[in-house]
Amino acid sequence: MRGFLVGSAFGIRPGEGTLAWLFFFYFLMVTTVHFAGKSVRQASYIDTIGAANLPYVYLAVALISYPVLVMYSRLAARVKHSTLIAGSTTLHAVGLVVFFGLFALEIDKRTVAVAYYVWLGMAFAIAISQVWSYANHIFDPRQARRLFAFIGAGGLLGSIPGGLMAWAVTRFAGTYFTLLAAAALMLAVPVLVLLIERYRPNIRPPTVQSRRAREEQARGGLQIIRGSRLLRLITLLMLATVVVGQLVGWQFYWHVEQHTEMVDEALKLDKRTSVIGGFFILMGIVGFLFQLLFTRRIHRALGVGVGMRVLPTTVGVVQIAVLIVIAVAEPAVVFALVMVLMLTEGSLRHSLDQATRELLFLPVPSDLRVRAKAFIDVFVQRFAKGLAALLILPVTFGWLVGYEGTYVGWMTTVMVVLWIVLTGRVRREYVLEYRTGLKSGVIQPDATIDPTDLTTITTLVQALGSSDPRQVRHSLELLSSHGQGHLVSPLLLHHKDSRVRKKTLEILAETGREDAVDLVKMAITDENAEVRSGAIQTLAKLSGEKSSTIMRERLDDPDPELRATAVASLLTASDWEAANQANDALVRMVADPNPAVRAEAARALGEVSGPTAESVLLQLLYDTDLTVVRKAIRSIQARLDRDGPNPIYVPTLVALMGNRRLKHESREALVATGESAIQPLHHFMNSPDEQIWVRRAVPKTLALLGVQAAADALEESLDAGDTMLRSKIVEALCFMRARHRSIAFSSRRIKRQVQLEASRYLRCLADLWAISSLHEAHLEGPFAVWKKTDRVPTLPQQLLAQRMQTLVRNIFGLLELVERPDDVRAARRSLMSREQALRARALEYLDNSLTGTLRRDVFSVIDDAPPEEKLRRARLYFGVMRESPEATLDRLIRTDARLDPAARGIILAAMHAVWSEEVESLYGLIETMAETAEQPLVRQTAEWVMARAGKVPPGKGLISKGEAAPMTPMAHIEMMVFLQGVDLFAHCNADQVLRLAAIASEETLAKGEEVFRKGDAPSALYCVVEGRVRLGGNGDGGTVVGPRGRFGVVDILSGRPRSGKAVAETETRLLTIEAEDFFDLLSNNIDIVKALFRTVVSNDSESDEALL
Repeated sequence: MRGFLVGSAFGIRPGEGTLAWLFFFYFLMVTTVHFAGKSVRQASYIDTIGAANLPYVYLAVALISYPVLVMYSRLAARVKHSTLIAGSTTLHAVGLVVFFGLFALEIDKRTVAVAYYVWLGMAFAIAISQVWSYANHIFDPRQARRLFAFIGAGGLLGSIPGGLMAWAVTRFAGTYFTLLAAAALMLAVPVLVLLIERYRPNIRPPTVQSRRAREEQARGGLQIIRGSRLLRLITLLMLATVVVGQLVGWQFYWHVEQHTEMVDEALKLDKRTSVIGGFFILMGIVGFLFQLLFTRRIHRALGVGVGMRVLPTTVGVVQIAVLIVIAVAEPAVVFALVMVLMLTEGSLRHSLDQATRELLFLPVPSDLRVRAKAFIDVFVQRFAKGLAALLILPVTFGWLVGYEGTYVGWMTTVMVVLWIVLTGRVRREYVLEYRTGLKSGVIQPDATIDPTDLTTITTLVQALGSSDPRQVRHSLELLSSHGQGHLVSPLLLHHKDSRVRKKTLEILAETGREDAVDLVKMAITDENAEVRSGAIQTLAKLSGEKSSTIMRERLDDPDPELRATAVASLLTASDWEAANQANDALVRMVADPNPAVRAEAARALGEVSGPTAESVLLQLLYDTDLTVVRKAIRSIQARLDRDGPNPIYVPTLVALMGNRRLKHESREALVATGESAIQPLHHFMNSPDEQIWVRRAVPKTLALLGVQAAADALEESLDAGDTMLRSKIVEALCFMRARHRSIAFSSRRIKRQVQLEASRYLRCLADLWAISSLHEAHLEGPFAVWKKTDRVPTLPQQLLAQRMQTLVRNIFGLLELVERPDDVRAARRSLMSREQALRARALEYLDNSLTGTLRRDVFSVIDDAPPEEKLRRARLYFGVMRESPEATLDRLIRTDARLDPAARGIILAAMHAVWSEEVESLYGLIETMAETAEQPLVRQTAEWVMARAGKVPPGKGLISKGEAAPMTPMAHIEMMVFLQGVDLFAHCNADQVLRLAAIASEETLAKGEEVFRKGDAPSALYCVVEGRVRLGGNGDGGTVVGPRGRFGVVDILSGRPRSGKAVAETETRLLTIEAEDFFDLLSNNIDIVKALFRTVVSNDSESDEALL
């Protein structure tokens, strides 16, 4: 039990203890040998060369260590870890013995001291690298996060036995015998490695870095550091830390030399070794105790900002004290204070400061963090040591005799001041980057952070109030994963993001927050199913009851949300009695006359699997209330996402796409059905018996499936009779081409379709020219324009010109499927330009890109040739003949709208032209259409033409060549003509106005009757057909709107209640467009939205205000 508690305290889990302790002792032995050897190194160098000359070896180590480590990394890539460590540690031990012999022989001790200084620095760097690379090889990343702090503690303690070894051996045998003791201890490392190999896991994920990986990481790290302000500041902070450490170390060794100068020459070396070894003992004890007792407390109470300042502030204070004491006190007092300075720097740097510095890397993405650290380890630390050596060189050169300690003390003070300034900037940037990291997800829940650090915890808690849900979610994850869930407020259950609410519930359950029970109960009716489920589980855990017991009490709750949640929860319960009760409650809810209750039942069924829910959902898809149907569709989509495809819903969902208000939800559910929906969608798209708006909604649905089978189904339907359906199929194929480059298209079929679209374009051109010769139309590229800009083209002219544009768009869309899409789109944009130069460039590009019949077909449409030449090509290549105006109108009127429903507008417009142009030879045809046409609008328009022509008693119509009866309801064709004269729709073409007319309705008001009152909801916009309407005033006040005027627009756009009343000043007839219908139409027809924007933009600001 005691072993388990110890392991838990250090993050050691069952089965990991042996390996963790073996690595602990491995690192302890390496650092013990290092500090023992370092005691000899520093003492022997001072004794033979002098502390003033330390900068030379500082520079030597900085320059030599990098190439040595590079060569070692290349060797390490070829040799097994255990073999390499066993071999190198043996060589390390042999090296210590060799240097013992060289020192004992007293052959040029100065050279031996320098060589030993540099060699030990290299050997220790390699040994430390081996410890961590071997640990990375043995432990997986998650184990590493937990165990490396424990293993690192072995290295922190190493200075104690290392110093003790140097002190004890020196006192009883002499300084150099310490090397033999260290060599003997070093030989124990291969034994530990053998034990590690014995107890290591047999299978583990490979984590060994490839050859020269760390070197490459370090080289790339410079670019990463340049790109991050935080990393640049951390680099400068590390630079200051190492420079100050080197300066303080020099002061200590220089004062050791001065303090022992008066000792007998024979004992001087041993004395210096004992002093340095004893100091390492003290430094290890203080550092370990500080780490154990104060590091976490400082982070918890004061935060990372204060944690960064403790070391530089302490060093600065002690350093100033040293400078003062140098001037006024005895050398013994100075030396004691310098020992305090070195003790402070050494112990704090390896405990508090190192732990704090690791925290600073937390907001940096993990891949960048590794490379940045590698750069700092490989380059920055060595550069800093070289910089410190350069600062001390004036002492080495003998320029400051008598002021050596004072000069280096002041250099240290200056660097400490810069260091403290840097800590402030680093802290501000750390907090900023931390918040950014929470938003972006850089800081992952399993990141190694110190959960007791005040700055970290404060930042996390503050982030819970962020407006960015991602930041809140990451903060919750981090607080929860590091045992700080008690800091999470239950008020987050009101957060707008469902994932935040769900995670909050999990944390409340984990932390046993009984104070949050009331808020958890409210979350049971949450709009999100996962949140509701989480609320039930949390409530059960907090209250100690079964969830089925809690929910059964709510089956008869007056709140339908709670009732539905209880039904969904119990229908899937293992308690059969509770499930039967829930089923009975569901039946009652589905039959409830209140649509809000039925909607909640539909919502709940999305959380339930099985045939019962399936059949009830199908029933609710036919509900008369749209809200209920929407909820049912969303529940079906949830079931499809959870349980997989189910074709039973497809026919009904396809039919619902014919409803503009349900199209998007139905499409999303069909897409969730997956590839099993392709065949039925293809069938419905090509069925002439299916409602046309359903067929037109299918192509985009197939495109969203994003698979080859869907593209094939669209290709097979390219020659659909309905012009708009063909256009939508081409758009869908282009959508798939842009997003799924792996999808293939049949070049032969596409080229054949281009030929057909070109033929249709030329047919429209011939028809347009047949009825436009008197109105001076001409072509700009493939598009028809009118020479007389003040003349409004007739309805047939507008619709034929619009169809030509659609066919050109289809041709270019088809080209995107067989040519480079970006280039084709650029050519189309240039071709639509009014600048001749841009059109010429587009033609030149296509002329050189297209070949064969494809080039011929495309250029028969887009070439800048005059209309006569295009019509000649139409006759030559496609057999398209230009007819007389009468024959053209006759053919257009006879168009079968069942085969091409998009031609309905052209049929109506051609009939209108028969009346407006007085083509009496076609009155007989119009009369026949009035009697036999199957389409109601076609029959209505034919009756209207005959009435206007005086062939039958007038029954309908306002717009005529003669007088019309007042207050007579308009035919559909009249609505089209009327709406084109309303300024709001001035830029809408005939096809767009046709769609607007389809949602308009007429109403007649008596004089003095109110259209709406002040404060009414903005439910519609109005156009005055006859009469006058007074807005906003009484009597003679306010504004009067007459025929072709409109009002109520600003209210439906803003959504605000009516700002005033509207009253009919005379008997008045209005065209009313309901706001909901208007916005539904706009959401499905972006071209109408563009036309309305053009209307607004074409007016100056004063006119804009009047328009609104």
